[in-house]
Parts: sequence; C-alpha cells; structure tokens
Amino acid sequence: MTLSVIALILGLAASTQSPPHVEWSADGFEKALEQAKRENKLVFIDLWAGWCGACKRFDQAVLSDAAVVAEMRDFVCLKVDAESAAGVPLAARYGATELPALVFLEADGTLRERLAGFRPAPQFVLEIRRVRANDGTLGEIEKRLAANGDDLLARLDLAARLKRMRDPKWELELQSVRDRMERGVGFDPKSPEDRFAIARKLRQCGDEKGYQAQLAAIRELDPEGRSEPMRRLALNALIEDVNARYRQSQVFDPSPIRSFLADEKSPLVLFEGYSMLRSMTSFQAEDARRRKLPELAARLSAEAREQARLAWQNCPADRLAYFGREIAEDLLADPELDAPTFPFLIDVATRASQAAPRSADHLEVLGRCLERAQKPEEAASAYRKALEFDPSNESVRRRLEKLAPR
Repeated sequence: MTLSVIALILGLAASTQSPPHVEWSADGFEKALEQAKRENKLVFIDLWAGWCGACKRFDQAVLSDAAVVAEMRDFVCLKVDAESAAGVPLAARYGATELPALVFLEADGTLRERLAGFRPAPQFVLEIRRVRANDGTLGEIEKRLAANGDDLLARLDLAARLKRMRDPKWELELQSVRDRMERGVGFDPKSPEDRFAIARKLRQCGDEKGYQAQLAAIRELDPEGRSEPMRRLALNALIEDVNARYRQSQVFDPSPIRSFLADEKSPLVLFEGYSMLRSMTSFQAEDARRRKLPELAARLSAEAREQARLAWQNCPADRLAYFGREIAEDLLADPELDAPTFPFLIDVATRASQAAPRSADHLEVLGRCLERAQKPEEAASAYRKALEFDPSNESVRRRLEKLAPR
C-alpha cells in the first residue's frame, strides 16, 4: 500500500471521527438515580422541548463543546422532553418554569441546583464547577434554611436566585425577610455589620428602598463612622469622588483614597480599597501607553503592582481563586513586568490554583506564570495536571507540546 493511500485512509478516518458528546443515560430517571448511587455521582437533567429554540442552540453549541463534555463525565446525564409523559412530572417536581431547564440532583433525587435558559459553553463550564463544589447552590441555601428558618441572609440569597430564574416565589421570600426584620427576628438590629450584610443582599434583590433604609439605620447606629460598614461606605464615597473628578477634569488623583487606607486596620476595607486602586491605576497606565507616554505608563504600572500586593495581603479566603487569577493574568499582560515580580506572580497563581483545585483554567494560568519565570519543568507539570481535569483543552495541550515536544 502506498504512502499516499495510507494518508488518504487516515484522513478519511479523522474526518469521520464523531465530535465530542455527552453520554446520555437511556434508562430513565429512576435508573439514573440508581447509577448515580452506585458510582457516587450527581445527576444532570436537560429538560427541553421541540419548539424551544434556546434548547436547540444549547444542545448544538454547548452540549457538544469539548470542555463541557469533559466536565459532564462526573455526572449521570439524562435528556428529557419536558412535555413528554416522563418530563411533565419531572418539570413540576423540580420547578422548571423556563426552558432549557438544567437540573442538578443529588443521587437520592434531592435538588442541588436549577438553572434556566441558554448560556454559552465557557459560562456553563463555570456553572458546572460551582455546582460540583456546592457553592451557593439552591440545595446549599435550602440546607441553611432547614437548619435555621430565620437565617435572613440565606433567605435573601434564595430570593435573589429565584428572581434570576424568573420564579415568582422570589417576592414571597423577600416579603418573608421584611416581616422578620419588622419583628427584629434573625438579626441584631443594633449591629451595623448585620444591617450592612442585609443591605447588600437587598440590593441584589433589586430592593433599593430597603437598601437605603438599612444604610440610614447604620449611620444612626454609628454616627462617628468607626464600624467596618461605615468605613466601607466612606471608602466607596471617596472612590466615587475620585472617579467623578477624573470624568470632569481628566486628572487622576487617588491621594484621598491612599490617605484613607494608610490609617485603616480592617483587612476587608484594605482589600476593597487597594483592589479598587489597582484597577484604577492599571486603567491609567493603559491610557498612558495609548498616548505614547512610556515613562508615565511604567510608573503607573509599578504603582498598580504594589497595590496588587497590598490587596493580595488582605484578600478574603473566598476571593483567592477569582482575584488571584485576575492579578496573575494582568501581570502576565503587563509589558513592564520585571524579574523581581516573578516570586509574587508565582505565589499568587499557586494560591489561586490551590483555591480552585479542579480548575484547568487556573492551572493553565499557573503554567504560564512558571514559563514566564523560566521554570519550564514546573510549568509542564501544571499543564499535565490541567489536562487530567480537562483532557480536551487544546490550549493547554499546545503549551505542553511546545515545552516538551514528543
């Protein structure tokens, strides 16, 4: 057989290779639950309908995406027509009011999460990972409420989630919170911290009037502005003022914010202040580059890196994964990045990856940071680990092959 014929055969085989696809269970709902129990997995149900254009888009563009397919291997997957004899009771049982309804269940059939409507593949991958980690899911919120029905923050989380899903029950949950607050139940009316936490959740629910009422109560409780909520409000006012003056005069003067933070003791206020300063200064540095002012751009970039360090020192545990990856990616894109910054860059990327232990994206960023710091073997190790979680990640595969060609 000639080489040309062999090449033709191989080419035909490659062209007919089926695209990646989710493995759907064909045995029905009860069997899917039994399989999930045996294999210690969660259950995913895609509820769809033939008339639903968003369902077709989701099926074609998302459920055939290689990254989504890789993530869904941790689930027993079931595709059900929501208007079929099997689908109608499932849609009713799990409150599917909008299609496609994407339902995630525990192996015993308990709801863990319900999502509604089309979302692109990268966003759905993040949702899958969040569901797997049980981070802010409906199931997690409902467990908090089962343990304490007067947990106002959990009830507000539920109201916000139901509102996003266009579930009319969100208004009942919000009214339940208001009723409890009028009775002084579920929070300390004399605590600025309790009131501020509630205020932020009320704003997430779209209750601006309730939000402002809580801020007024905080100011009355702490007229001298010593509590953390009042310090956060004061910081936000300074940030808004600096931005307003910049819009009016195009002069960037963050000195009021720096002076405020110099005397601050709260780690959370320091984190919020320095992370905002970093964003503002980075924007100014980029603007200086566009205006071809290299010396100003270099100075502002150095300031932004120092502000990133100060923010990172005070970063809350629940923000490490997101904020660390953001800093690392910004530093990698910084043309003024210098070798003395490499240890900080690697520390940030490493800790961010540790905070998101199953994220191939975080591992890829870590690998890029290690490459930039001239650590190819460690970078290759990070890429290999990323491929364990996302075998179809072509970006990681290309980086690995470039480092360690076969």
